[in-house]
Amino acid sequence: MKLKSFIFILLMTLAGASWSAQDFTGSVGALSNQLNENVGDVAGNRYNMDLNFEFHRNRSNELERKFTANALMNDANGTMYSVNEAYLSSKWGRSELKFGRSILDWSDIDAHWGFGKINNRQNFSGFTPGQEGLTGIVFSRRYSNGFRYHFFATPIYVPETNPSLDINKTDGTITSKNPWSKPPAASANISNRDIPIFYKVDYPSITDVVFKPSGGINLGWGNKHWDGGFYYLRKPENQVSTTVDISYNPGDDIINARIQPQFFYHDIYGGNLRWKNKDITVYASAVAIRPNDYPVGDPLVTQYTQIEVEKRREDYVGGGISKENDRLGTGFDYVARLSPFNKDEDILAEDPRWNQAVHGWVRYRFNRFFQVSGDVKYDMLTTDRLTMLKVSYYPTRNMAVNAGVNMIGTPSNGKSYWSPYTNNDAVYAGLRYLF
Repeated sequence: MKLKSFIFILLMTLAGASWSAQDFTGSVGALSNQLNENVGDVAGNRYNMDLNFEFHRNRSNELERKFTANALMNDANGTMYSVNEAYLSSKWGRSELKFGRSILDWSDIDAHWGFGKINNRQNFSGFTPGQEGLTGIVFSRRYSNGFRYHFFATPIYVPETNPSLDINKTDGTITSKNPWSKPPAASANISNRDIPIFYKVDYPSITDVVFKPSGGINLGWGNKHWDGGFYYLRKPENQVSTTVDISYNPGDDIINARIQPQFFYHDIYGGNLRWKNKDITVYASAVAIRPNDYPVGDPLVTQYTQIEVEKRREDYVGGGISKENDRLGTGFDYVARLSPFNKDEDILAEDPRWNQAVHGWVRYRFNRFFQVSGDVKYDMLTTDRLTMLKVSYYPTRNMAVNAGVNMIGTPSNGKSYWSPYTNNDAVYAGLRYLF
């Protein structure tokens, strides 16, 4: 049924693209990660098909309309969908009002390093997490002297949905069809016995999840080359949290774990300073995240289920420089976590995605037919590494053949944010149709 749904979406997309080519763009493709059978042999990571679709109509004397969506299905029959943006926009004078789902361009550091604190992440892949917008109303205005402000408000909360976990109520199991999701432990070793864990999830009502208001403001100033500003947001966290209660009597053959999804608020504030001249951009950025609730973790729960529930405040600073044009793109970025995190003591809280990391990337197009790219992120504190190398060949303007390597490196002690995904490497080749 999922395959049929994918084909249906594909056919409808192609039909729409042929109806109005100037408003529709996108691609459909498939790739195999098994050019080397010993690399990345993980269920859901062997091959996939994906669809990327965008409708954007922005003409004078009309409402701007934009709809961007993506879908991916992998070899484990796991399917992910993403609506990145879907909004209507009205402009008059120096003012603009957006209604719907749109990406807030408020934090360079959050978007670039995939922290997912402001906008949701698409999360099809940890290598390129992407962004999904927030659903609500954005009003912006810019004055002739360069001063500008943005207001965001919404009564609706839409959490991140990718990658999801599969919950079997009858068997009491939580599993995954996606290599980028981390399910809790299926069993725990007690007195040299592997005791299975039976999970029960207490689902909240839809109204308790959806109707959670958010709001924020972004104040700044800019001219032809400079743009700087500060922002504040109060909103629910994009990632759903949990509380876990376990019950186990010595000698029993099962551990009962009761999970309650929680939707905690947090405050986010920070600022950006950007300078742009032709194809060169320089930025400095900072963001601070303050949870409104600090749940207390249970060492026994984490030992049995491997679920980490404690939260920590987060503070990041960073910056970067890039040069991008039709032929060449290259850049360097840096991020540092200023808030404390002790890997040995904070074992009940999830490891930071990045601590003190550098990022270098390059893209070069030789001619209409060939393009190469390289992308490396390295955490100098944990020695985590993400490496992406890619070669693209365009035999026609509507066809692309891609081949490349994606690699993850983690510390030797196996304790970092990226450690559960070490086997998600890929040596791949794929074919893509562009429309």
